[in-house]
Amino acid sequence: MAKNSIDAYGASGKTNALSFDPEVVVLVTDKTSPLYDERVHLPVDEGLAKNIDFLGVLEPILILKNPETGDVEVVVGRQRVKAARLANQWRRARGVAPLQIPALVHKGKRESALDVIVAENEARTADTPLGRAEKMRKLAAIGRSEDQIAIIFKCTVATVRDTMRLLECTAAVQEAVDSGKVNLGHAKKLAALPPAEQRSKVQELVAAGETTTGHERARAQRAVMGEAVARMKTRKQIEAELSKAKGERAAALRWVLGTDATAGARQ
Repeated sequence: MAKNSIDAYGASGKTNALSFDPEVVVLVTDKTSPLYDERVHLPVDEGLAKNIDFLGVLEPILILKNPETGDVEVVVGRQRVKAARLANQWRRARGVAPLQIPALVHKGKRESALDVIVAENEARTADTPLGRAEKMRKLAAIGRSEDQIAIIFKCTVATVRDTMRLLECTAAVQEAVDSGKVNLGHAKKLAALPPAEQRSKVQELVAAGETTTGHERARAQRAVMGEAVARMKTRKQIEAELSKAKGERAAALRWVLGTDATAGARQ
């Protein structure tokens, strides 16, 4: 007789996840609700939607039933729900079966849901650039295309290429990028240099960034790399560009304006 999953894996117990059409679960927009989170108003993350379209929803959301309305409301997983809805639009257009979204019932009290909402997002630790590059390399080694890797990492193919170039850099460059002292764009250019020049140039980049911040730091480091410094645009010009931009470009412009709202959040 086949073992059940608890015996097979040596687990202490199990919890059965429910499955929902993502259109059925409710995203709470009532600010007086203990389940309300302002990130519910963030635009749909198309990168996450592509990831879900390709892999499905890998992590269950948390839900609670509203005793007054009977609605199944989302406690944790707002961005996954919105992205799954968009992914299903694409799938229906292709004539492919829509995806279900796995969900677990939140065991805590409705009134204390905010504790979980905050803790779930704060507990997420972003991978380092080098860690991402290593994972991309492993995916490529097992036959994943650049397009597939980009979908899995919710980025562009250009970002995949730039990130993987980090593996061609010296340890000094890798350490500078991982610590946030040098960006991937500079690392991409450094990768084309001989090792000794990489180590020398990265020292200059780090030094140029140590005494400056923000735009001044970017200009100083571009000067080290011999790059032309673009004329600073006005806020009105940046806002005009933002109205037409999408994806990573839009996120970068929001960051410049100081309006970036936890772009990486998956709530």
